[in-house]
Amino acid sequence: MDSERLRITSSPAGAQAAAVLKLSGPLVQSSLFDFQAAVRAETAPLVVLDFSEVPFMDSAALGSIVNAHTSYINDQRRLRLAGVNEHVAVLLKVTNVDRVFAIYRTVSEALASA
Repeated sequence: MDSERLRITSSPAGAQAAAVLKLSGPLVQSSLFDFQAAVRAETAPLVVLDFSEVPFMDSAALGSIVNAHTSYINDQRRLRLAGVNEHVAVLLKVTNVDRVFAIYRTVSEALASA
């Protein structure tokens, strides 16, 4: 079913030298290649992952996000999460990864804290 597939759209975030990757659909192992390719292709100094339309993610996806975060830090770039729902927030909290990421309620808040 198409609604079960992850869709990723990238958009620049104005004059802030930032980009937003909007994720729509479940972020799971079967969609990781597309996710990783999108994260690697983005070159902005600040990238916000918009999770507002991600109903859930699995542990493989969590590992990919952690790897992306580490890669961005090594390149002196920043990765932020926005719009994380309760299901995803529980996974981040249980694994203590919520302490690693800058997490914001909205994309606007993530961009404003730059």
